[in-house]
Amino acid sequence: MDQNKLIVSNWKMNLNLSDSKKLINKLIKSTFKKKPYLKNIICPQFLLIPSISNLIKDSHLLLGAQNCHFERKGAFTGESSIELLKQFNCKYVILGHSERRLYSADSNLLVKKKIKIAISEEIKPIVCIGEPLEFRKNKSYLKFLEQQLNECVPECSEIIIAYEPIWSIGTGLVPDYEEIYEVQNYVKSFLKNNKFIKKISVLYGGSVSSNNIAHIIKKSKVDGALIGGSSLDDKEILKIISIL
Repeated sequence: MDQNKLIVSNWKMNLNLSDSKKLINKLIKSTFKKKPYLKNIICPQFLLIPSISNLIKDSHLLLGAQNCHFERKGAFTGESSIELLKQFNCKYVILGHSERRLYSADSNLLVKKKIKIAISEEIKPIVCIGEPLEFRKNKSYLKFLEQQLNECVPECSEIIIAYEPIWSIGTGLVPDYEEIYEVQNYVKSFLKNNKFIKKISVLYGGSVSSNNIAHIIKKSKVDGALIGGSSLDDKEILKIISIL
């Protein structure tokens, strides 16, 4: 495998305190620490962040969050601030996930505001983009993705884009490797027009498993993966890490 890969575990609203600790302890004891080129980022639901932050503080694991608010503080019931994420040593934050866009009305403009505040606190945003099935079928998916990039990505020195075609999330359907390669190449070419961006990483997400991870990374030339369901199974995520 090439160097400098990111594996981002998006636990979504899964795992209780006990089960999350068991999974983290298994990851800490794994041989992953012998792979310095591989960054393993854990993104749990908010209430798990304090305990996991404490568990991984002397390990090779890194902590991320699944969302943040675009303001530092205020009357925003049910939200969590970027300052608290930083206090618990979160290094990354997932923004613009399709489930947030669908269920919480996160628009491109809102995602851009969140990216800006994350960057201001030196937390790296992992920005999700992805097309619905109809845009893939009518061959307008690149235009859809371009609009997301145009409206979401601010002036910044580094950005991580996670390409998650909506029709692939949790369905078992995975784009052809050539299709993933086309998108990652397009994203990097498009963002290079932003003279401020010095480093661009593109991840793939959507039904990633130990059966397809090696080919996705090798054939699609992506810089890593954003993993949902497979990240909840200790045997599966450890197998994915071992393959890389």
